[in-house]
Amino acid sequence: MDIITLAAGTTRVSVVPARGGIVSALEVAGRQILYMDETTLADPTKNVRGGIPLLFPFAGRLAGDHFDAADTVIGQHGFGRNRAWTLTARSTDRLVMQLVADDASRAVFPFEFRANVEIEVVSDGVHVALETINTGPTPLPLAPGWHPYFACPCAAKADLDSNVQGLTRGVLDDEHEYDFGLVAAHDGVTHLDPLAVTLSATPAMRHLQVWTLPGRPFVCVEPFCGPANAINTPARALVAPGGRLELWMRILGR
Repeated sequence: MDIITLAAGTTRVSVVPARGGIVSALEVAGRQILYMDETTLADPTKNVRGGIPLLFPFAGRLAGDHFDAADTVIGQHGFGRNRAWTLTARSTDRLVMQLVADDASRAVFPFEFRANVEIEVVSDGVHVALETINTGPTPLPLAPGWHPYFACPCAAKADLDSNVQGLTRGVLDDEHEYDFGLVAAHDGVTHLDPLAVTLSATPAMRHLQVWTLPGRPFVCVEPFCGPANAINTPARALVAPGGRLELWMRILGR
């Protein structure tokens, strides 16, 4: 498994194109910002639990796993995180990967697309951008998202606080599984304390999904284009033939 490491200053970012183009680690001044279960990263039969999975062409679970536009079945979070992405450009602090529609994707998602992911090291963090181009003759439905796993000691979950209504101190604990959606701040910026992390995303990505499991030292705060099943609803994006959808997310350690 080829793990690519990007670096600038005191920030290091690891990326695994073969595992869905996942950002597998983010280190800022010696501090690990992300949680990673290394056993899932190393096992291609498992979904990776940790890092920053890219959820494409949609985030969340469809009602009955049914994709209405094609009358097909697609599992939770789409197929992009389970595909190998092709490296198309690379430097010391930046890379670009691509996924193009093929027979496997068309079998469940009969649309033509070219998706490019750019991952760039920035001061004290990482910037991730997704550009999806409609290369087919019909409108392309999309509702992507990202799934960052923030490292959080189990005992600190109850102290998690943010500027987002509904995600404040005392909302979480380590005794239960939590999985709920919130409306992101108007400017798309989320401050997470005491994790000392700032999450920013395209302001159009107004949905944040929060997830954690008891006994696991992580809290996921996930920017989506819409809640689960959005691609089956008017909340989805419809990209015209020849058009493109551009989304981005930035994570900074403070």
